Amino acid sequence: MHISIQELKSLSTKAILKYGYSEEEAVIILDMLMYAQLRGNAQGIVKLIGAGMPKNENAQAPTIENETPCTAIINANLSMEAIAMEKAVSMVITKAKEMGIAIVGTHTGDGSSGAVGYWSRKIADAGLIGITMSSYPFGMVPPHGSYEPLFCTNPIAWAVPTENEPIVLDMSSSGISYFDLVEAKTQGVQVAEGLGYDKEGNETTDPAELLEGAVTPFDKGFKGAGLALMVQIIGGALVGGDFLNESNHDGNVVIAINPDAMIGMHKFIEEVTKMTKAIKQAKKLEGVEDVMVPGERGDRIRSKILENDQIEIEDNLLETLRSVAEGN
Repeated sequence: MHISIQELKSLSTKAILKYGYSEEEAVIILDMLMYAQLRGNAQGIVKLIGAGMPKNENAQAPTIENETPCTAIINANLSMEAIAMEKAVSMVITKAKEMGIAIVGTHTGDGSSGAVGYWSRKIADAGLIGITMSSYPFGMVPPHGSYEPLFCTNPIAWAVPTENEPIVLDMSSSGISYFDLVEAKTQGVQVAEGLGYDKEGNETTDPAELLEGAVTPFDKGFKGAGLALMVQIIGGALVGGDFLNESNHDGNVVIAINPDAMIGMHKFIEEVTKMTKAIKQAKKLEGVEDVMVPGERGDRIRSKILENDQIEIEDNLLETLRSVAEGN
């Protein structure tokens, strides 16, 4: 079903407020979710249905636990992770502009940090290189050679400023994200073959069985499993995130690099422009309409939606969102 962007924002805001958040918090959460929704990313409004994102009854404002000129650790204090991440991104931008490079981590959050490309892009929009990693303490991805889930989908995103839109590579270490599975289950459809196992280690295409079992790394091999481990270490252990327990305390890290502290912004943009032009002019394989840089597909989807002021939402998802927004 197609609805206007404003109607979707209105429904989503009502749902967020129903979950107990303040209007100020709702603005931050909505912007994070709409970033994903407008780009065809599964980290959008689907997060508002099912278990949803109710505000933790023990949530308090995020606090800074440790800080140096280049680093900081933020205790989210059970607040929605997006709230702590908003603070982390603001801090890392300020520090990197002054010091050249900075890293800020968050832990003990609740809820979700959304599409991690959203946070990296915020850093790139400030003229810096942004890197974001996110971990969560429940298992979905097994180590190579196993079907026992030890790591979550553990995404990582890089964002680079350019003359135009930033280049944004946002990827999960798993072959399919948690909320892609939730969306498939909501729609009542199967997923592609080879994406994971049921809890007994048998291959399956049933999203419900995959949610109870394990999903394969993005490459179905040791590199993807290794990336999941490294994100768990840097985006979890390094910043105080938990591993394989029932706390639900995720960990996130944002890193910002100032090109002016290295080769210089002008030279950096010049070199990145050479690369993007070469990619766009690269010889196409048969059947390929356009060779795109990372993030370009999502930007095109967003531009088309904004131009038409209409967005397509799966019927079951929209019906459930309306129910949440109306408190049914």
